[in-house]
Amino acid sequence: MSTAAPPAAAPAATPASRRRSLAGTLARRLRDTVVVLFLVLVVIFVIGHVVGDPVRSFASPDATDEQLAQLRSAMGLDRPFHEQFLGFLGDVARLDMGMSLWQQRPAMDAVTEVLANTVVLAVAGLIAAALFGVVGGVLAGSRPGTWVDRVVSTLSVISTSVANFWVGLLLIVVFAVYLRLVPTSGWYTWSSLLLPAVTLGFAHGGRICQVVRAVVLAEMTKPYVLAATSRGLPWRRLVANHALRNSGTTVVTTVGWEFARMFGGSIFPIEVVFAWPGLGPLMTTAAGRHDFPIVAAAVLVTGVLVIVVNAVVDLVGHLMDRRLGTGTAAEVPR
Repeated sequence: MSTAAPPAAAPAATPASRRRSLAGTLARRLRDTVVVLFLVLVVIFVIGHVVGDPVRSFASPDATDEQLAQLRSAMGLDRPFHEQFLGFLGDVARLDMGMSLWQQRPAMDAVTEVLANTVVLAVAGLIAAALFGVVGGVLAGSRPGTWVDRVVSTLSVISTSVANFWVGLLLIVVFAVYLRLVPTSGWYTWSSLLLPAVTLGFAHGGRICQVVRAVVLAEMTKPYVLAATSRGLPWRRLVANHALRNSGTTVVTTVGWEFARMFGGSIFPIEVVFAWPGLGPLMTTAAGRHDFPIVAAAVLVTGVLVIVVNAVVDLVGHLMDRRLGTGTAAEVPR
């Protein structure tokens, strides 16, 4: 009686295979980056030339038709659409987004002047979100059904359900108006960073918390964890050295995606609520004044930031994945 041969073991990963896999990941990410950036530029150009008339924005209210035609010719808007787009791409390559109608200076200069403030707030918000999400998720996932799990899960649901600007207003009323512990708005001292960072961290930490809780809970029910528990391994070592370590790729990826979402738009309402001198108030004021060059420059910069953050997150997740090049089940022919 013949017996079936055992399945062949998956080939072990070699340094060459790891390098090829990493090179392939970088090539795909570079390709996707070029495509996404091109689409962002297309959207910016179309909005600037279809929504409203750029000539009307530059011309005086009592300009005659002849003056409008001369200005249109001087701005190159009488050329074919594809020529205008190619010229726009050339200007972007030189980081020239035009002159601000409101501030009467290059629009890119106005954006880069406040960009660092937005990045500082985003980093502080990311730290707050990671502390809330990772610590809360670990506590809830490692102790399911307890009061800690119920409290953390409730807070995570609230953070993903309510508007972040409403949370910011509530924190201003409690901690700035009644308790007078921190300033209400602006950035005059480092204490001014506390409330907007906590607001941003609470808004993004809830999703991180839910993901971390799910992956830790899944790890805690696996046989190797149960075996370690039966051998008397301390709870802290069990969570830190086994459950959380094996969930590291998912946790880091989730935190990175939330960082990208901040630059994708969620940070701007918080900046407006707290009068933080960043891109949010700048774009809001520019849009109210119909200053399209500043809006276009800000959209371009934030789009590049989102692309870069996503690329870094993918690369870090790829490097952390211990299954890299080991012939996983997805690579086995069916």
